[in-house]
Amino acid sequence: MSIWHDKGKAAARPSLDDIFNSPDEFGLLDVRARRVGSNAPLEITSFEAINAFIDQHGRRPSDEGDLSEKLLARRLSSYQDSQDFHAILKPYDRHGLIPETESMQEQACDSIFALAEPSPCAYEDTTDTVATVIDAEDVTSLDDIFASAAFDDLDLGDESIFDIQHVPTVTNRESPDEVAQRTVCHDFYEFEHIFRDLHEGLKNRSIETVRFQQSSQVQEGDAFIMEGVLCLIDKIGEHRLDSTGRYDPRLRVIFENGTESNHLLQSLAKRLFADDTGRRIVRAAESVVDTFNNISHKDKRAGQIYFVTTLSDNPTLKAIPNLIKIGYTEQTVEERTKNAIRDIAFLEAPVKILASIECYNLNPVKFEGLIHGFLHAQRLKVTLIGEDGNAYKPREWFSVPLDTAREVVRRIIDGSIVQYRMDNTTNRLIKKTI
Repeated sequence: MSIWHDKGKAAARPSLDDIFNSPDEFGLLDVRARRVGSNAPLEITSFEAINAFIDQHGRRPSDEGDLSEKLLARRLSSYQDSQDFHAILKPYDRHGLIPETESMQEQACDSIFALAEPSPCAYEDTTDTVATVIDAEDVTSLDDIFASAAFDDLDLGDESIFDIQHVPTVTNRESPDEVAQRTVCHDFYEFEHIFRDLHEGLKNRSIETVRFQQSSQVQEGDAFIMEGVLCLIDKIGEHRLDSTGRYDPRLRVIFENGTESNHLLQSLAKRLFADDTGRRIVRAAESVVDTFNNISHKDKRAGQIYFVTTLSDNPTLKAIPNLIKIGYTEQTVEERTKNAIRDIAFLEAPVKILASIECYNLNPVKFEGLIHGFLHAQRLKVTLIGEDGNAYKPREWFSVPLDTAREVVRRIIDGSIVQYRMDNTTNRLIKKTI
């Protein structure tokens, strides 16, 4: 049996171009990206951080930005390259970051053909159907459902079950003043060296960890492992008590992935305690001394300024009073001086360590230059012959009392050196007269 096609009817049917170019009277193409829920998977939460960056800066994250921006750029690149994430992230892609895959295009085409050739009875309640779909897209909470017209038509039955009769109602339950949020840490560069040192210490087992037990022990500078991620307590907010009278201030918590949060102390403690892998990183013994000297976790060690004297038998050197070397090292003084007898910087002779000063948050090379410049008149001015037969002039050796040299260093650190000058006769610091 032959089937005859009516060419006139076929010509009257709209093409796909006609459909896409015609007015969207039902708003079918008005699709908004889904909102990210609080319990969304990690990849969706991470993708939302990229969306938030574009919302704020009006551009995609770049590899040329700071560390947090670089992390977002690399994350975006991995999501774009891996098709496994495309279907998951596309509903949340409000900036067109995820490319269309073949499977997604085929699904779109199937939907279009289904709309282009509906069944004869499909036109009866088209407006109501579309309106229902659009309303469903706007539903984001239970409140939206309860406030809808459709819910008013439901028979809720006997509601007496909700009348509280034998259970006391709780009216004094405290509501949180603020809900902790994870955001990008814009000053993460200040904490990178801390996390780098922590990872190195954990790797070589020079840092110990213990099971988290007590929240009251949390201090600024403490580090923890929570859900497999290193985190650091940067700041503890003002004194605050919860509804039960427990100490519960807000914290600034920095995470190794470049984010931060403002957890309440008890909330953070609860998460650490509930986490089977939650660990506290044990403070080193020297941290007690650092705290006494007002050295915080943000202060970055630059090195040591050291003072040594020579034990050389050279008569020329032995005749010079108060002969000391003032130098800088990123190592320990012991490590720096262990090969002194083969180093012309130490006059190719054994040395005695007199003192050392730890330096933080400064340029040690410039700092050393300031010391040498201030003590220019006391610099050793001799020419020596080395073991290789070549002549050399010591650069960092001075004829100055140790207490004077140490005072010069301290006053350069606190900035008061501008009020003093060297008395080249007595080799002592004296205060300038106005």
